[in-house]
Amino acid sequence: MSPVYWTGVSVAAELGLFLSPWILSKAPLAFWGVLLIHLALSMLAAAAIYFLLPSRFQRPRLSVTMLLFAFALVAPVIGALGLMVIALVNLRKPAGDLGFANPVSLDLPLYDVQSEDQRHSSQGAIRSRLGKGVPDSIRMQSLLTLQAVPNRVSNPILEDLLGDETEDVRLIAFGMLDAAETKITQEIRQETDRLALQRTDSQRYQSLQRLAGLNWELVYACLIQGGLRAHILQQASNHIDAALALAVPPDSGLVFLQARIRLALGDAEGAKAAISHALELGQPRVSALPYLAEIAYKKRNFQEVAQLMLQLSQLNLASRTRAIEDFWCRRDNEIDYRDRKYLPHI
Repeated sequence: MSPVYWTGVSVAAELGLFLSPWILSKAPLAFWGVLLIHLALSMLAAAAIYFLLPSRFQRPRLSVTMLLFAFALVAPVIGALGLMVIALVNLRKPAGDLGFANPVSLDLPLYDVQSEDQRHSSQGAIRSRLGKGVPDSIRMQSLLTLQAVPNRVSNPILEDLLGDETEDVRLIAFGMLDAAETKITQEIRQETDRLALQRTDSQRYQSLQRLAGLNWELVYACLIQGGLRAHILQQASNHIDAALALAVPPDSGLVFLQARIRLALGDAEGAKAAISHALELGQPRVSALPYLAEIAYKKRNFQEVAQLMLQLSQLNLASRTRAIEDFWCRRDNEIDYRDRKYLPHI
């Protein structure tokens, strides 16, 4: 039998109970009899209405049941009847709308993981939305979206906006740059304090490695310029030298970072030697060959650049690196307009 039937039985019994002469009797036995029967019928009504509720309203089970019981107990007949009407009219879904998902097979879209972000967040697209002729509402929205763009791309754009005519744009650009620089500076200060407490060579090595990386991040993210840039680069180089002087096996990543710092300082030969050392320690060639090609390009040794790019073409490359490799290996027989996003920024 359905829950509606049992709810109807409890309501009819309640109605008969409260219309019976027992309700007017002053005998103690009649009082306790009416009370016990009312409790039993209220519990029956609560249990029946519970099964009328959708599953999403049946948890937690004990609390829901006791709440229904309380309504039926406090308001005889009307309470149980009202709860049944609410459950049937307002809470029950139509039989054809059960909310079950129907699986559908879809073809995967063509998607280039390595270059999709460039399509939407290239420097040219961002700068065009921040131009002076663009409405202020669009400029402010585009400015806030820079928070999702890598710092190396967003920070030079923010730097240019510090002289903007709109005060709100200037303030937001300054705040974003200052927040990024403050965060890294605080981490450097905390790591410096931690370094003073380190006792073992392994602990000191890790702290020095992190300090070098944080100082390099200030430069790589374009947060500092001018003479301070050279000072921070030298600080990072000193941290690396101190780490490599410890009795700890060197890490290829730290040596490779040393090469990048030396290249940024203009020491091409020192950078090349550090890259060779990093390769001996296990640094992947796919990350080292572009820097070797850059060093060869600075020396105007274009034949070596082409040879290095030919080696690079045999490895798994990102889209922006492949655009440069195609150019140097003379594989661009057709114009690929997607390359125009990569070539100016490499």
